[in-house]
Amino acid sequence: MYQVRFSAEAHADVRGLPKHVRNSLRKELLKLAADPVNLSLQLREPLQGFRSFHWRNYRVVFIVSAELKSIAVAAVGQRLAGTNADVYRKLEQLAREGKLADQILSVLRRLID
Repeated sequence: MYQVRFSAEAHADVRGLPKHVRNSLRKELLKLAADPVNLSLQLREPLQGFRSFHWRNYRVVFIVSAELKSIAVAAVGQRLAGTNADVYRKLEQLAREGKLADQILSVLRRLID
C-alpha cells in the first residue's frame, strides 16, 4: 500500500470540493493507493512523469515514488475541457512557471523527513 500525500495546492483543491465529493474521493484514493500505476494513466508533455487517476468527472494528478512507496498528489480537480479551470491547464501553467516541480519536491521532502 502506497502512502498518499498532497501538495499544499492539492490539499486546497480537495478542501474546495463539496463534502459528499470529498468523502467519495477518499474511498477512491484508498483503491489508488493499492495499485497506483495500473489504476491511472501516464500523462504527456508538459506533464510527462505525472499520472492521472480518473474518477467521475474528477482527476487526481500525481507522481508515484516506488522507492518511497508514496504518491505525491499535485492537483485534484474537474476535467473541464476548453476552460482555464481545467485541472490539466492549471498544472501546465505551473509547469511553465517552474512551480510544479517545487510543489512535488516539498511533498517528497516531507516523506523523507
